[in-house]
Amino acid sequence: MTVGSVETVPTCAYPGCEMPAEAPAPGAQGPAPHFCPDPEHNSLGAFRKIRAKRQQRKEDKRVATEAKKAAKKAAKEGQAPAVEQQPWAAASAETPATGTTSGTETAPPASEQDTASEQDVVAAQDVDGEMAALMAMTTAEGDRAAQSRDALVALIEQLVTELPGYIEELAVITDSAAAEARIETVTRACAQRILAAEARAALAEEAGDMAVAALDAAQEKFTEETTAIREETARQVADAEFVRAELERYRERVSTLEVRLDAVRDEADELRRERAARPTADQGQPRPAGR
Repeated sequence: MTVGSVETVPTCAYPGCEMPAEAPAPGAQGPAPHFCPDPEHNSLGAFRKIRAKRQQRKEDKRVATEAKKAAKKAAKEGQAPAVEQQPWAAASAETPATGTTSGTETAPPASEQDTASEQDVVAAQDVDGEMAALMAMTTAEGDRAAQSRDALVALIEQLVTELPGYIEELAVITDSAAAEARIETVTRACAQRILAAEARAALAEEAGDMAVAALDAAQEKFTEETTAIREETARQVADAEFVRAELERYRERVSTLEVRLDAVRDEADELRRERAARPTADQGQPRPAGR
């Protein structure tokens, strides 16, 4: 029962977040949410966080490996002087063997005894040098062992530090519910984007149809207006031509009338002159008797 209650109220799947997961919406279908209400805590954010941790662990591992190599190199450099002292120790170990004599032989003379004493002193010094070399080698081996132990402890601490991350990664990878949630989230986001794209395409198509219809109507109206303007212009031009022709005809009539008027004036002047000249002629002639 306790396990069931823990499963029904899980914590956020985001690495390092201890908040409870967001409660599913009433009537929502599909798996329950695996992240808290924080907008940055989602499948993509968790993947980026895990990837950053993995890269950090790789970097720490590389640094630890370089430190281990540097420790091994330092241990080898510290062991080199002790190894160089070993041939001297071997030579000193061989020297006393040449100076030993059998107990059955006769006692050497005083000069040979002095030489043997000197050889014993040299042998003792060589033994001391060999012991010092062995101590140096032991110290170097101890330092190398200590460095190896420190490197091993560092690797164990690093493994202890990285182990929760690996376990968390493994849990995220093997969690079918989280995988389903991610797939559902991605599928839902893709479906929403597809619906939004289809809606935008439908709106764009509708707007395009409306624009084409408006353009056709405007073109038809422009054609009608242009035709009407052309007809009106042609009618006005015809009217202007008719008016011009009428003006020319009126001008010709006016000219004819002016000519006739001039002729009538000339006749009237001539008649006036004749009438004015006729009484003087009548006065010069005698009147008939019966009158």
